[in-house]
Order: sequence, then C-alpha cells, then structure tokens
Amino acid sequence: MLRSFSYSLLITCFLLTTSCKTNFVPTSFETQNISVSSNDNQLDSQVVQIYLPFKNDLEKDMGRVISISDKEMAKQRPESYLTIFLADMLLTEAKIEAETGNLNLAPTISYLNYGGIRTFLPEGKITVGNIFELMPFENEMVYLELSGAQIQEFLNYIADKGGDCIGGARFIISNEKAINIKIEGVTLDLNKKYWLATNDYVADGGDGLSVFTKRSELVKSGKKIRDLIIRHLEVKHKKGEILSVELDGRITNE
Repeated sequence: MLRSFSYSLLITCFLLTTSCKTNFVPTSFETQNISVSSNDNQLDSQVVQIYLPFKNDLEKDMGRVISISDKEMAKQRPESYLTIFLADMLLTEAKIEAETGNLNLAPTISYLNYGGIRTFLPEGKITVGNIFELMPFENEMVYLELSGAQIQEFLNYIADKGGDCIGGARFIISNEKAINIKIEGVTLDLNKKYWLATNDYVADGGDGLSVFTKRSELVKSGKKIRDLIIRHLEVKHKKGEILSVELDGRITNE
C-alpha cells in the first residue's frame, strides 16, 4: 500500500517547537546572564517525544527501495532516459486513473515541464526519498482537452525550447517548430480534440504555457504526480521488473 507522508507534519512540529520557546529580544547592549527556564526544556522535550515517532517513520519510508534501475537517468534535451521514463509513466498512470475513475476520457499525450524535474535518478536502488527529491512539489495530475491546433502550438513551444518531457507524441524539430507530428502513431489532426495529462501548475499557464489556459475542458484527478511515480515503480518492483529505459527518437532535430 502506498504510503505518502506530508512535509506539513515536519513543518508543524518545527513551528510548535519554536513557539514553545521563550524568545529573548535584546533591548540594550548591556551584557548580563540570563537563566533558561527549566519549563522551556520540559516543553522542548515533550515536543521531541511527540515528533520522534513520526520522524522515525518518515525516515524509514524515505529509505524504502521501490525500484532498481539499470542506469543513471538525468534530464537532457531533446530527449533523455529520465524524460522518457517520466512521460511514459504519466501517460500510463493517467490512462489507469481515467479508466478506474470512470472519467469518460482517454488521454493520448502526457507532459511534465522540464524545470519541474529537479534532479536525477541513480543507477541501482531507487528509494521513496529519491522521488521526493526528483519531484518536491505537491503538483496534482490533471487532464486537459485541447484542439489539434492547440497541440501544434504547444509542441511548437516545446520545439523552440529544444525538447522536453513528452509522452504519446513524436515530432521533428525544424527551424524551432514541430513538424511531422504523430500522436500515438497517427498524424496530428488540427481539427480533432485530444486529451493531455499534465500537472496543475502548467495547466494554469505556468512555465509560459498560456496555450493550456485555452483548453476546452479541465478534469482533476485528485492524485499527486509524485504519488503516481511511487505507485508505478512499486508495482513493477513487486513483479521483479528492473527499470530499464531506452531512447526512442520521439523528439529529434532535423
């Protein structure tokens, strides 16, 4: 069962700790000895006793191995092991959530913004802590319905950046534009509607993606992307699968 701990617990404990201490504010430059109240020490000890079990559980979960990778994976443009893994993972999980949640939609494209990928994944053991470092934000997966023309605009934006974390789509970068676009193997139809899975940050126009705010519909999944990554890796790990990703030429330069 997926266990996801919130940073709010640690933040709350920190605030509780600091609020229990007596704050001495200097009002002059005179030096004097100030005695520390034993009551303060007692309060601090009580907070530590409350906090410690949660801290131990958190540290234990952060160190839990959820996958074994056959290589180190870092982000790179136009495509990389890491961006391919994350994009394909998101598309797979988005389809699962759409089906199990009876959302009456079928995502065919996935996207995670390059800047939101904060670090790499190591070769060998991958822990829950690695995923928190990779995706430290509380971003939710959402679905956007976009026209083919808006998908073209979106992929032109990605092409201008030199590539990104894209799943379900293949294209060539030519003169900073996306050409020969195929969505799940079929040529992009500018008049067709497509469902794209992404995070709520870019859905609201983050990272300059104002095209996403022009969507015809937005559907929330209620799932944190970080939790989906952990679940995705855990399921495969329990089956004994090694994480192995290969480059596939989904984004190439002319």
